[in-house]
Amino acid sequence: MKKEILNGTRIPYELSVEELSKMLSSPIMKDFSLACEALSYQNDVAAYEVMKPYINDKDKYRRLYILKTIFRHPNAVELGGFLENAITSEDFLFVENGLMVISEHQIKVSDSLLLSVVTKHLPNLYTAVRALNTLDICEENYTKLTSIFVKAEQCVQKEVIGEVLANNYLPSKSKELFELFSCDKFAKIRLLAITVAKKYGYDLSVFLSDMDGHVRKLAMKSLENLSFLASYTSKYRVDISDDLESAIIYNPNSENHLYIEYDKADEFSPYMLSFSFQHVHLTDEESAKEWIDSILSEDVFSIEYFCGEGRRFGGQISAQELSNLSYDYLEQDTGYYGLTKLFQIVDHFKIRGWSRKNDFDGYFVEKDNTIQIDKIFKV
Repeated sequence: MKKEILNGTRIPYELSVEELSKMLSSPIMKDFSLACEALSYQNDVAAYEVMKPYINDKDKYRRLYILKTIFRHPNAVELGGFLENAITSEDFLFVENGLMVISEHQIKVSDSLLLSVVTKHLPNLYTAVRALNTLDICEENYTKLTSIFVKAEQCVQKEVIGEVLANNYLPSKSKELFELFSCDKFAKIRLLAITVAKKYGYDLSVFLSDMDGHVRKLAMKSLENLSFLASYTSKYRVDISDDLESAIIYNPNSENHLYIEYDKADEFSPYMLSFSFQHVHLTDEESAKEWIDSILSEDVFSIEYFCGEGRRFGGQISAQELSNLSYDYLEQDTGYYGLTKLFQIVDHFKIRGWSRKNDFDGYFVEKDNTIQIDKIFKV
Protein backbone atom coordinates (compact mmCIF):
# COMPACT_ATOMS: atom_id res chain seq x y z
CA MET A 1 0.00 0.00 0.00
CA LYS A 2 1.33 3.39 -0.98
CA LYS A 3 2.17 5.46 2.09
CA GLU A 4 1.35 9.14 2.36
CA ILE A 5 3.21 9.80 5.62
CA LEU A 6 6.55 8.45 6.81
CA ASN A 7 7.60 9.07 10.41
CA GLY A 8 5.26 12.05 10.64
CA THR A 9 6.40 13.66 7.38
CA ARG A 10 4.51 13.72 4.09
CA ILE A 11 6.28 11.77 1.33
CA PRO A 12 7.19 14.20 -1.51
CA TYR A 13 5.88 12.24 -4.49
CA GLU A 14 5.55 15.46 -6.49
CA LEU A 15 9.31 16.18 -6.57
CA SER A 16 11.36 15.46 -9.67
CA VAL A 17 13.93 12.68 -9.92
CA GLU A 18 16.68 15.30 -9.81
CA GLU A 19 15.31 16.83 -6.60
CA LEU A 20 14.82 13.43 -4.97
CA SER A 21 18.34 12.41 -6.02
CA LYS A 22 19.72 15.27 -3.93
CA MET A 23 17.68 14.03 -0.96
CA LEU A 24 19.25 10.57 -1.37
CA SER A 25 22.69 12.06 -0.82
CA SER A 26 21.59 13.85 2.33
CA PRO A 27 23.40 12.76 5.52
CA ILE A 28 20.02 12.74 7.24
CA MET A 29 18.45 9.24 7.16
CA LYS A 30 14.93 10.63 7.22
CA ASP A 31 15.55 12.51 3.95
CA PHE A 32 17.03 9.39 2.40
CA SER A 33 13.99 7.29 3.40
CA LEU A 34 11.50 9.86 2.08
CA ALA A 35 13.38 10.00 -1.23
CA CYS A 36 13.41 6.19 -1.52
CA GLU A 37 9.64 6.01 -1.02
CA ALA A 38 8.96 8.73 -3.57
CA LEU A 39 11.38 7.39 -6.18
CA SER A 40 10.13 3.82 -5.85
CA TYR A 41 6.72 4.85 -7.21
CA GLN A 42 8.05 6.86 -10.15
CA ASN A 43 7.60 4.84 -13.32
CA ASP A 44 10.85 6.16 -14.69
CA VAL A 45 14.10 4.35 -15.46
CA ALA A 46 15.95 7.42 -14.20
CA ALA A 47 14.36 6.98 -10.76
CA TYR A 48 15.57 3.40 -10.63
CA GLU A 49 19.07 4.37 -11.79
CA VAL A 50 19.58 6.93 -9.02
CA MET A 51 18.52 4.36 -6.39
CA LYS A 52 20.59 1.49 -7.73
CA PRO A 53 24.07 2.60 -6.52
CA TYR A 54 22.87 2.51 -2.91
CA ILE A 55 22.58 -1.29 -2.91
CA ASN A 56 26.31 -1.13 -2.08
CA ASP A 57 26.17 1.73 0.39
CA LYS A 58 28.42 1.40 3.45
CA ASP A 59 25.50 2.27 5.74
CA LYS A 60 23.52 -0.92 6.28
CA TYR A 61 20.32 0.99 7.07
CA ARG A 62 20.47 2.73 3.69
CA ARG A 63 21.02 -0.63 2.00
CA LEU A 64 18.08 -1.99 3.99
CA TYR A 65 15.76 0.82 2.90
CA ILE A 66 16.83 0.40 -0.71
CA LEU A 67 16.03 -3.32 -0.38
CA LYS A 68 12.53 -2.52 0.87
CA THR A 69 11.74 -0.05 -1.92
CA ILE A 70 13.75 -0.57 -5.12
CA PHE A 71 11.94 -3.78 -6.13
CA ARG A 72 8.83 -1.75 -6.89
CA HIS A 73 10.64 -0.94 -10.12
CA PRO A 74 10.37 -3.65 -12.79
CA ASN A 75 14.00 -2.94 -13.73
CA ALA A 76 15.07 -4.31 -10.35
CA VAL A 77 14.61 -7.83 -11.70
CA GLU A 78 18.33 -7.59 -12.55
CA LEU A 79 19.13 -7.28 -8.85
CA GLY A 80 18.56 -10.95 -8.03
CA GLY A 81 22.01 -11.21 -6.51
CA PHE A 82 21.30 -8.31 -4.15
CA LEU A 83 18.08 -10.01 -3.02
CA GLU A 84 19.73 -13.40 -2.54
CA ASN A 85 22.55 -11.80 -0.55
CA ALA A 86 19.92 -10.17 1.67
CA ILE A 87 18.06 -13.37 2.53
CA THR A 88 21.32 -15.26 3.18
CA SER A 89 22.76 -12.46 5.31
CA GLU A 90 23.78 -13.05 8.92
CA ASP A 91 21.75 -9.94 9.74
CA PHE A 92 18.15 -11.01 10.34
CA LEU A 93 16.84 -7.54 9.37
CA PHE A 94 17.93 -8.21 5.79
CA VAL A 95 16.65 -11.79 5.84
CA GLU A 96 13.16 -10.86 6.99
CA ASN A 97 12.80 -7.84 4.72
CA GLY A 98 14.19 -9.75 1.75
CA LEU A 99 11.59 -12.48 2.26
CA MET A 100 8.85 -9.86 2.52
CA VAL A 101 10.04 -8.34 -0.78
CA ILE A 102 9.87 -11.80 -2.41
CA SER A 103 6.35 -12.27 -1.04
CA GLU A 104 5.04 -8.82 -1.95
CA HIS A 105 6.42 -8.75 -5.50
CA GLN A 106 6.30 -12.52 -6.16
CA ILE A 107 9.96 -12.53 -7.13
CA LYS A 108 11.35 -15.91 -8.07
CA VAL A 109 14.56 -17.09 -6.41
CA SER A 110 16.01 -20.57 -6.20
CA ASP A 111 13.53 -22.96 -4.53
CA SER A 112 16.27 -24.74 -2.59
CA LEU A 113 17.69 -21.42 -1.39
CA LEU A 114 14.31 -20.11 -0.29
CA LEU A 115 13.43 -23.33 1.54
CA SER A 116 16.76 -23.40 3.37
CA VAL A 117 16.44 -19.76 4.45
CA VAL A 118 12.88 -20.20 5.74
CA THR A 119 13.79 -23.42 7.55
CA LYS A 120 16.83 -21.82 9.17
CA HIS A 121 15.01 -18.73 10.41
CA LEU A 122 11.57 -20.27 11.02
CA PRO A 123 11.47 -19.58 14.80
CA ASN A 124 11.83 -15.84 14.15
CA LEU A 125 9.58 -15.45 11.09
CA TYR A 126 5.97 -14.35 10.97
CA THR A 127 4.13 -13.42 7.77
CA ALA A 128 7.44 -13.32 5.87
CA VAL A 129 6.97 -17.07 5.37
CA ARG A 130 4.46 -16.03 2.70
CA ALA A 131 7.48 -15.93 0.38
CA LEU A 132 6.89 -19.69 0.08
CA ASN A 133 4.08 -18.81 -2.33
CA THR A 134 6.74 -18.40 -5.03
CA LEU A 135 7.83 -22.05 -4.89
CA ASP A 136 7.24 -24.25 -7.91
CA ILE A 137 4.28 -26.61 -7.48
CA CYS A 138 5.68 -30.12 -7.35
CA GLU A 139 5.76 -33.22 -5.17
CA GLU A 140 9.17 -32.41 -3.72
CA ASN A 141 8.14 -28.92 -2.63
CA TYR A 142 4.86 -30.27 -1.23
CA THR A 143 6.82 -32.63 1.01
CA LYS A 144 9.14 -29.84 2.16
CA LEU A 145 6.25 -27.45 2.82
CA THR A 146 4.42 -29.98 4.98
CA SER A 147 7.67 -30.58 6.88
CA ILE A 148 8.04 -26.84 7.56
CA PHE A 149 4.37 -26.71 8.57
CA VAL A 150 4.90 -29.43 11.17
CA LYS A 151 7.99 -27.65 12.55
CA ALA A 152 6.27 -24.25 12.80
CA GLU A 153 5.46 -23.24 16.37
CA GLN A 154 3.50 -20.04 15.78
CA CYS A 155 -0.11 -19.95 14.64
CA VAL A 156 0.52 -17.15 12.13
CA GLN A 157 3.23 -19.24 10.46
CA LYS A 158 0.95 -22.25 10.18
CA GLU A 159 -1.88 -20.12 8.82
CA VAL A 160 0.36 -18.78 6.05
CA ILE A 161 1.92 -22.14 5.16
CA GLY A 162 -1.52 -23.75 5.32
CA GLU A 163 -2.81 -21.18 2.84
CA VAL A 164 0.13 -21.89 0.51
CA LEU A 165 -0.61 -25.62 0.66
CA ALA A 166 -4.34 -25.14 0.15
CA ASN A 167 -3.91 -22.68 -2.71
CA ASN A 168 -1.42 -24.85 -4.61
CA TYR A 169 -2.20 -28.48 -3.75
CA LEU A 170 -5.97 -28.82 -3.75
CA PRO A 171 -7.79 -30.91 -4.74
CA SER A 172 -5.02 -33.45 -5.44
CA LYS A 173 -3.81 -33.44 -1.82
CA SER A 174 -7.15 -32.74 -0.14
CA LYS A 175 -7.20 -35.91 2.00
CA GLU A 176 -3.63 -35.45 3.24
CA LEU A 177 -4.15 -31.76 4.00
CA PHE A 178 -7.43 -32.43 5.79
CA GLU A 179 -5.67 -34.92 8.07
CA LEU A 180 -2.68 -32.59 8.55
CA PHE A 181 -4.84 -29.62 9.54
CA SER A 182 -7.33 -31.64 11.61
CA CYS A 183 -4.88 -32.64 14.33
CA ASP A 184 -3.23 -29.26 14.72
CA LYS A 185 -3.09 -27.62 18.15
CA PHE A 186 -4.24 -24.25 16.81
CA ALA A 187 -7.98 -23.70 16.40
CA LYS A 188 -7.47 -21.52 13.31
CA ILE A 189 -5.80 -24.43 11.54
CA ARG A 190 -8.60 -26.82 12.51
CA LEU A 191 -11.00 -24.27 11.04
CA LEU A 192 -8.99 -24.57 7.82
CA ALA A 193 -9.45 -28.35 8.03
CA ILE A 194 -13.23 -27.86 8.19
CA THR A 195 -13.08 -25.66 5.09
CA VAL A 196 -11.26 -28.45 3.22
CA ALA A 197 -13.68 -31.07 4.55
CA LYS A 198 -16.74 -29.08 3.48
CA LYS A 199 -15.44 -28.73 -0.06
CA TYR A 200 -14.27 -32.31 -0.53
CA GLY A 201 -16.73 -34.24 1.59
CA TYR A 202 -14.67 -35.47 4.56
CA ASP A 203 -16.15 -36.42 7.93
CA LEU A 204 -16.69 -33.43 10.22
CA SER A 205 -18.11 -35.30 13.21
CA VAL A 206 -14.77 -35.25 15.05
CA PHE A 207 -15.01 -31.46 15.32
CA LEU A 208 -18.40 -31.49 17.05
CA SER A 209 -16.67 -32.10 20.38
CA ASP A 210 -13.71 -29.81 19.71
CA MET A 211 -12.41 -27.83 22.72
CA ASP A 212 -12.77 -24.57 20.78
CA GLY A 213 -16.27 -23.11 20.45
CA HIS A 214 -15.58 -21.50 17.05
CA VAL A 215 -14.51 -24.87 15.64
CA ARG A 216 -17.59 -26.62 17.04
CA LYS A 217 -19.88 -23.92 15.68
CA LEU A 218 -18.41 -24.03 12.18
CA ALA A 219 -18.53 -27.83 12.15
CA MET A 220 -22.19 -27.87 13.18
CA LYS A 221 -23.04 -25.20 10.62
CA SER A 222 -21.10 -27.03 7.92
CA LEU A 223 -23.01 -30.24 8.58
CA GLU A 224 -26.30 -28.49 7.93
CA ASN A 225 -27.84 -28.89 4.48
CA LEU A 226 -31.09 -29.97 2.85
CA SER A 227 -30.61 -33.73 3.15
CA PHE A 228 -33.56 -33.88 5.57
CA LEU A 229 -35.86 -33.28 2.58
CA ALA A 230 -35.34 -36.87 1.48
CA SER A 231 -38.04 -37.82 4.02
CA TYR A 232 -40.65 -36.17 1.78
CA THR A 233 -39.91 -38.35 -1.25
CA SER A 234 -42.56 -40.91 -0.30
CA LYS A 235 -45.31 -38.32 -0.84
CA TYR A 236 -43.89 -35.97 -3.44
CA ARG A 237 -41.21 -35.76 -6.06
CA VAL A 238 -38.23 -34.03 -4.45
CA ASP A 239 -35.15 -32.88 -6.39
CA ILE A 240 -32.14 -32.03 -4.23
CA SER A 241 -29.00 -30.51 -5.75
CA ASP A 242 -25.71 -32.42 -5.55
CA ASP A 243 -24.33 -29.91 -3.03
CA LEU A 244 -27.48 -30.34 -0.86
CA GLU A 245 -28.02 -26.58 -0.84
CA SER A 246 -31.08 -26.18 -3.09
CA ALA A 247 -34.17 -28.30 -3.66
CA ILE A 248 -37.66 -28.39 -5.15
CA ILE A 249 -40.69 -30.20 -3.77
CA TYR A 250 -42.94 -30.59 -6.78
CA ASN A 251 -46.62 -29.81 -6.38
CA PRO A 252 -48.75 -32.41 -8.23
CA ASN A 253 -51.73 -30.05 -8.06
CA SER A 254 -50.22 -26.98 -9.74
CA GLU A 255 -47.07 -25.30 -10.98
CA ASN A 256 -46.69 -23.55 -7.61
CA HIS A 257 -43.82 -25.75 -6.40
CA LEU A 258 -42.00 -25.30 -3.09
CA TYR A 259 -38.42 -24.06 -3.48
CA ILE A 260 -35.90 -24.41 -0.65
CA GLU A 261 -32.40 -22.97 -0.49
CA TYR A 262 -29.67 -23.31 2.11
CA ASP A 263 -26.97 -20.62 2.22
CA LYS A 264 -24.01 -21.60 4.42
CA ALA A 265 -22.67 -18.06 4.24
CA ASP A 266 -25.79 -16.63 5.92
CA GLU A 267 -25.02 -16.72 9.62
CA PHE A 268 -28.48 -15.66 10.80
CA SER A 269 -31.10 -17.13 8.43
CA PRO A 270 -29.51 -19.70 6.11
CA TYR A 271 -32.80 -21.35 5.04
CA MET A 272 -35.16 -19.72 2.56
CA LEU A 273 -38.50 -21.17 1.48
CA SER A 274 -40.38 -19.85 -1.55
CA PHE A 275 -43.96 -20.79 -2.40
CA SER A 276 -46.35 -19.05 -4.78
CA PHE A 277 -45.90 -15.29 -4.31
CA GLN A 278 -44.07 -15.45 -1.01
CA HIS A 279 -40.80 -16.45 0.61
CA VAL A 280 -39.65 -16.71 4.21
CA HIS A 281 -36.16 -16.73 5.78
CA LEU A 282 -35.54 -19.17 8.65
CA THR A 283 -32.77 -19.65 11.18
CA ASP A 284 -32.53 -23.44 11.54
CA GLU A 285 -33.50 -26.84 10.18
CA GLU A 286 -36.34 -27.37 12.65
CA SER A 287 -37.99 -24.09 11.65
CA ALA A 288 -37.61 -25.03 7.99
CA LYS A 289 -39.27 -28.40 8.62
CA GLU A 290 -42.16 -26.75 10.46
CA TRP A 291 -42.77 -24.28 7.64
CA ILE A 292 -42.59 -26.96 4.96
CA ASP A 293 -45.07 -29.12 6.87
CA SER A 294 -47.36 -26.11 7.35
CA ILE A 295 -47.40 -25.40 3.62
CA LEU A 296 -47.87 -29.04 2.58
CA SER A 297 -50.69 -29.57 5.10
CA GLU A 298 -52.24 -26.20 4.21
CA ASP A 299 -51.98 -24.76 7.67
CA VAL A 300 -50.42 -21.76 5.90
CA PHE A 301 -51.43 -20.04 2.66
CA SER A 302 -49.80 -17.40 0.51
CA ILE A 303 -51.64 -14.07 0.23
CA GLU A 304 -50.76 -11.28 -2.22
CA TYR A 305 -52.48 -7.93 -2.76
CA PHE A 306 -52.96 -6.27 -6.16
CA CYS A 307 -54.12 -3.03 -7.68
CA GLY A 308 -55.19 -3.89 -11.18
CA GLU A 309 -52.39 -6.05 -12.55
CA GLY A 310 -49.75 -4.56 -10.26
CA ARG A 311 -48.57 -6.46 -7.19
CA ARG A 312 -48.39 -4.33 -4.06
CA PHE A 313 -47.43 -6.47 -1.06
CA GLY A 314 -48.15 -9.83 0.52
CA GLY A 315 -47.36 -12.34 3.21
CA GLN A 316 -48.72 -15.51 4.78
CA ILE A 317 -52.11 -16.26 6.27
CA SER A 318 -53.07 -19.23 8.44
CA ALA A 319 -55.93 -21.65 7.80
CA GLN A 320 -57.68 -20.40 10.94
CA GLU A 321 -57.43 -16.77 9.77
CA LEU A 322 -58.70 -17.79 6.35
CA SER A 323 -61.76 -19.52 7.80
CA ASN A 324 -62.83 -16.30 9.54
CA LEU A 325 -61.79 -13.92 6.78
CA SER A 326 -63.33 -10.47 6.58
CA TYR A 327 -62.40 -7.10 5.10
CA ASP A 328 -62.08 -5.59 8.59
CA TYR A 329 -59.62 -8.32 9.60
CA LEU A 330 -57.48 -7.78 6.48
CA GLU A 331 -57.47 -4.04 6.99
CA GLN A 332 -56.23 -4.35 10.55
CA ASP A 333 -53.83 -7.19 9.77
CA THR A 334 -52.13 -5.18 7.02
CA GLY A 335 -52.09 -1.98 9.08
CA TYR A 336 -54.38 -0.04 6.72
CA TYR A 337 -56.99 1.44 9.01
CA GLY A 338 -57.88 4.88 10.25
CA LEU A 339 -57.56 7.64 7.64
CA THR A 340 -56.24 5.33 4.91
CA LYS A 341 -58.36 2.36 3.86
CA LEU A 342 -57.04 -0.91 2.45
CA PHE A 343 -59.51 -0.83 -0.48
CA GLN A 344 -58.14 2.59 -1.49
CA ILE A 345 -54.66 1.06 -1.91
CA VAL A 346 -55.54 -2.29 -3.51
CA ASP A 347 -58.64 -3.68 -5.18
CA HIS A 348 -58.16 -7.44 -4.84
CA PHE A 349 -55.99 -10.19 -3.38
CA LYS A 350 -55.09 -13.78 -4.15
CA ILE A 351 -54.95 -16.80 -1.84
CA ARG A 352 -52.85 -19.76 -2.93
CA GLY A 353 -52.35 -23.07 -1.11
CA TRP A 354 -50.71 -26.40 -1.77
CA SER A 355 -53.81 -28.40 -2.78
CA ARG A 356 -55.46 -25.51 -4.70
CA LYS A 357 -58.87 -26.42 -3.29
CA ASN A 358 -58.89 -23.23 -1.21
CA ASP A 359 -57.37 -20.97 -3.87
CA PHE A 360 -59.39 -17.91 -4.73
CA ASP A 361 -59.15 -14.31 -5.88
CA GLY A 362 -60.86 -11.97 -3.45
CA TYR A 363 -62.31 -8.66 -4.71
CA PHE A 364 -63.34 -5.76 -2.48
CA VAL A 365 -66.90 -4.63 -3.19
CA GLU A 366 -68.91 -1.90 -1.49
CA LYS A 367 -72.33 -3.08 -0.33
CA ASP A 368 -74.74 -1.58 2.21
CA ASN A 369 -72.11 1.04 3.20
CA THR A 370 -69.58 -1.69 4.04
CA ILE A 371 -66.72 -3.34 2.22
CA GLN A 372 -67.23 -7.03 1.56
CA ILE A 373 -65.16 -9.73 -0.13
CA ASP A 374 -66.33 -11.37 -3.35
CA LYS A 375 -64.52 -14.69 -3.77
CA ILE A 376 -63.82 -16.29 -7.15
CA PHE A 377 -62.46 -19.79 -6.58
CA LYS A 378 -59.82 -21.16 -8.96
CA VAL A 379 -60.78 -24.84 -8.77
